[in-house]
Amino acid sequence: MAEHKIISTLMRPFFNKGKEGSFTLPGALSDASRILCIDCGDLSDFLFHMPLLTAIRHRYPGSKMDFLVSERHAPLVVPSGLARHCMTYTDGQLNPWRPSFGNLLRKLGAGKYDIALVMSLSPQPRLELAALASGASLRFGPSHVDSWPGVNFELRPRKDDDRYRGDRLQDVLPFLGFARDELNSRWPLPLEKLRQMAQQVHFHKPNPDQMLIGVDPGVGKSGHVFALENIQFLVRQLSSQLVCKILPLGYPGSEDRLQKFEASISEIPVGLQRDTLLEMVLLLAQCDLFVSGNTDFFHFAVAQGVPAIGLFAKEDGSEWMPRGRPRAQVVKVTKGEKVDIETLMEAVEKVTEGRTSTASTVITTPLSGGPSSPIPAGDEPGHD
Repeated sequence: MAEHKIISTLMRPFFNKGKEGSFTLPGALSDASRILCIDCGDLSDFLFHMPLLTAIRHRYPGSKMDFLVSERHAPLVVPSGLARHCMTYTDGQLNPWRPSFGNLLRKLGAGKYDIALVMSLSPQPRLELAALASGASLRFGPSHVDSWPGVNFELRPRKDDDRYRGDRLQDVLPFLGFARDELNSRWPLPLEKLRQMAQQVHFHKPNPDQMLIGVDPGVGKSGHVFALENIQFLVRQLSSQLVCKILPLGYPGSEDRLQKFEASISEIPVGLQRDTLLEMVLLLAQCDLFVSGNTDFFHFAVAQGVPAIGLFAKEDGSEWMPRGRPRAQVVKVTKGEKVDIETLMEAVEKVTEGRTSTASTVITTPLSGGPSSPIPAGDEPGHD
């Protein structure tokens, strides 16, 4: 018997209310709706669901949204202005054999929710049970063979679906009564903090012709990670081509790798705080260019409209490629082969809409290892 069925049997008293509810589409949402938004712990999946949440808030300002989020993501949710209440969980609390899991389900059951959204594109059995325990009659989540009864409104992938994961939520819009033009891909960052960060960036980089280039050396969504020395070499090449400052940015948990990368870079602006996830994302939003592998921050840059270059390995499938976005380009990097710096600069030219042809371009004699030098495509398998 599957684990979720064993858990469901043992904790049946938590789930009866959710099973008994009914809903209609597209009339399930209204100004009176009480909505539970459940974060699965994957920042990209959370990001891909945010356009729907902001559309709901705009259309139904009287609706009440509560969030159940990984404690890592709370710093982004609390200042977003969407959450009435923000409850956090740790991975240990999702262990169904611990009392904390039952306590969590009991707390959710007291919320009198109408709708629960499991914000994931892959199965999340324990969080789907949390949605069921909330008592919500409409429980939206990923489609899989064991989704019922936790999920009763599924996001089903198309056959051989290779669309960008960030676009797949568009399939549910007609059922909920929304149009595509009501979606805004940007994460709702607090405007006052954005202004403050912009002032900090200007103070530490007063030359407007000097580009701020964010670089994330972290592990990609497929588990692939490029060797630090190759990312360092790439940065040196960009610095030889452009007047710029380099800003290492990365998701919490990659601090050691960020520190090693940062120790080899000399063009980093001093004084910009990067201690929290919110500070990292606020700085990412100020970048003139963002370069990384297939990381959460790459997809954040794409969503925020920051010019972004994704260095993708063969492990990174087409579902991670943001198509139809003029400010995002993917450069495929194959192990054992080399990527010419001209290929990279062509991509930079496209996403920055020609900014590299302005005063930010270095007009000097190329340094050793300059424009004609290739970027080695060596990599490091596995995780940090």
